[in-house]
Amino acid sequence: MTQAEKICANVSKDIRPQAVTLANAVLAMQKKIDQQIPIYEQMPLAQQVTVGTGEKMLRQNPAVQEFRATVRDYAAALNNLQDILEENNAPTKVSEMSELRKKFKVAK
Repeated sequence: MTQAEKICANVSKDIRPQAVTLANAVLAMQKKIDQQIPIYEQMPLAQQVTVGTGEKMLRQNPAVQEFRATVRDYAAALNNLQDILEENNAPTKVSEMSELRKKFKVAK
């Protein structure tokens, strides 16, 4: 069983395949972010570029923008997965013994 399947084990069967796919995407983005954090820490926020007129200007670093976009996408996907896990849990089976105890509980 994969980690995504374990995460989604209690999700109802009708939506479980989609939840597992989303969980796999979240895990893949997490891995990518973890790999890129040391690189991101060293990147400049802006780069000096020469425009067509020969002037030098500061522009946002596209690598920083991409990292930030990946983190935003990861956070949104993680939030969506959390919602799915909370809203679509399969009902847990209550053991027969627990049910019997409830029925025969004596008031003090």
